[in-house]
Amino acid sequence: MKTLTTPGSSILILHATAGAGHKRAAEAISAALKATDQEHRVVDTLECTTAFFRRMYVKSYIDLVQKAPELWGYLYERSDVVASPTSRGARARLAFDKLNSRSFRKLLDEVRPGLIVCTHFLPLELLSDLKGRKKLDTPVHAVVTDVGLHSFWVYPNIEHYHVATPSTARELVRKGYPAEQISVTGIPVDPIFSSRTPCSVVRAKLGLLEKPTILLLSGGFGVGPMKQMLASFSDCKDELSLVVVAGKNAKLEAECRALAAKLPVPVKVYGFVNNMHELMDAADIVVTKPGGLTTTEILAKGKPMALVAPIPGQEQRNAEYLLEEGAAVRLYDVADAAYHLRRWLFDPVRIRRMSASAQAIAKPFAAQEIAGALVEKLGKTAR
Repeated sequence: MKTLTTPGSSILILHATAGAGHKRAAEAISAALKATDQEHRVVDTLECTTAFFRRMYVKSYIDLVQKAPELWGYLYERSDVVASPTSRGARARLAFDKLNSRSFRKLLDEVRPGLIVCTHFLPLELLSDLKGRKKLDTPVHAVVTDVGLHSFWVYPNIEHYHVATPSTARELVRKGYPAEQISVTGIPVDPIFSSRTPCSVVRAKLGLLEKPTILLLSGGFGVGPMKQMLASFSDCKDELSLVVVAGKNAKLEAECRALAAKLPVPVKVYGFVNNMHELMDAADIVVTKPGGLTTTEILAKGKPMALVAPIPGQEQRNAEYLLEEGAAVRLYDVADAAYHLRRWLFDPVRIRRMSASAQAIAKPFAAQEIAGALVEKLGKTAR
């Protein structure tokens, strides 16, 4: 295998569509780079893999977190050990991933990037191998998309890591990475989340009632106990309104609409939306699973959170961080969600305190900071 040709002047952003957050982080960096007129390209690494590998990679993750979350949590914690690249397990995984991603090298030859940034760990593994074998000298940056840092993010030969919090950085150092090559930037979200609009203004724009508003999110794949939460409002007599986002799950959306029609409170039901920033602005509290990107967007908007059904592993770690910082409460009993949400919603002191905590730990300009660092690094590399 020949060494790659001289890198060019573009930035290659690599993600993988195993969960919506990695793609959204890549798109956020892309949006920030567009503002600088920096040439770049966003690619789903799974597009460089075989059809079998793509189906297996995505389906196995979704099936595990939906049908066997405790098993996923066990595997997540059990595998959180930095393995030597020469260990039997690491070599077997790398061999399997390389066998199923032969067109990945063709992508690099085609784009010839001057810098590569990864918002998923799959391309990090492949790039680390190329750099270790002296087949690639392009700088590689990693953007970690959760608060907790699992060892499958940690590979040798990666020039720089952009992480969520100081604790994430300390965890990375403990796992053997040099502190001087780590930046605490926050998790990148689209720049559209970096500004805030008053609730009343957005409610008027969206045709929502001017009432205390609860936003219920199911996640990009429609995962979560949405129906149980919605049904719990069947005897609610408070002056409030609900906004429901069912995500890409059309069946869940239809079931939520049917439920909403029977409730005594006004409910607006959406499927997958492109104006999440407006829906968050319209809300007084957001009910969500604690995915890294979604919770980061909510923090950027300064909104209190009620966390529901965290997936053991990365979401559990995200939840623990938000609870410790006072930006969220944990909703354990989804069947009685209305009782707890009403109690929090109509406690203005608590809502203000949680909102202040959210704003204190938010990093709404993470995408712009990361984009600036990438452009600066690319300029130094080109000289």
